[in-house]
Amino acid sequence: MAKKQIPAGARKRPGGGYEWRFTVEGVRTSVGAPTVDELWIKHDERAAEIKAGVYKANKTITVSEYFHEWLERRRPYIRGGTYYNYKIIFTRHIEPILGRVSMKKVERRQVLAIQKKANENSGPAAANHAIALLKSLFKAAMEDEILMRSVAAGVKPVKDKTKRPARETIHRELTDEELRIFFKYARRSQYEPVFRFMLYTGMRAGECGGLEWKDVDWMHEVIHVRRTMTQEGHGKYIVGKATKSAAGMRNIGMNTNIHSILSDQWKLYTGTHGKMINLTDPVFPSAKGGRFTETNLWSVIRYTIEQANKHGEPLARFGSHAFRDTFASRAIRAGMPPNTLKEILGHSSLSMTMDLYAHVSEDDKKKAMKALEVIDL
Repeated sequence: MAKKQIPAGARKRPGGGYEWRFTVEGVRTSVGAPTVDELWIKHDERAAEIKAGVYKANKTITVSEYFHEWLERRRPYIRGGTYYNYKIIFTRHIEPILGRVSMKKVERRQVLAIQKKANENSGPAAANHAIALLKSLFKAAMEDEILMRSVAAGVKPVKDKTKRPARETIHRELTDEELRIFFKYARRSQYEPVFRFMLYTGMRAGECGGLEWKDVDWMHEVIHVRRTMTQEGHGKYIVGKATKSAAGMRNIGMNTNIHSILSDQWKLYTGTHGKMINLTDPVFPSAKGGRFTETNLWSVIRYTIEQANKHGEPLARFGSHAFRDTFASRAIRAGMPPNTLKEILGHSSLSMTMDLYAHVSEDDKKKAMKALEVIDL
């Protein structure tokens, strides 16, 4: 029979799940699990390891050993992509320097060495991700009573003085001329309809990749956004069971442009599938017939920009998010209420919508100043 009661010494975690700290043969340890049943299983496994002499005690456990133990404890509460990225960051930047070092013997200068090397090899962002991961790891080690303090706690992030704000690079509105040039060179790409769809709906690349024919309500002229492409623990992209956040589950009304794109996709789909229609098939399939990912779109965008520049039509770098940014900025400019835009974009807060996505152009500022001419003193 399942053991439903929370055992003595265990507690509910604020973020969900349970943690149990206990002692076996003088060894103080802890385990975590999403349910009480699994907590008992983890407890029994840990107790068996200690009794068999194969469990690493606090005083001997290495950084690598503790990282993998900590990551498995975290796995039920984080996304597959986050799990995968943690492993990549640790393997690439931390393990070569600290992997075999005892958790209790890690020194601050070793942490600084990781930061310096990661910055030199991969840049400020990689260095900061490595330090953030170490801070989380050492904080957990303090909770597990392995460490008294974290030698990474006071390490400041690396500042990238050359980095421009995201809203000026990746997150930026595309001008009419940029759009003209881009679609001129993208028109032969299979993903050209996807770019237009993002521009007209504000949907994320992953949401477009996860869109299925059952999500298209022709009768009521509504698109149901219900899932997104996501990474699982080994880095492979899969169709997620939900959107990026709860707010991402939303409906988007069709206008003429959106309806036209979907109609063309439906004609292509039925033309190749005939009567063998499956409503769970993707609306926008990849070049191989499966699901595309944001990485696929970035490759096409980069190639298209290169082709435009090669033919003497300058086009600055941007990412797939730029279509979403352009949609948001133009929606505000056209008079769409900010709260309505927030719902269409699938944001949980209005500040995110306005601060990151609703861009102000030079023309917007000029018009705003012109409007002040009516003030007569």
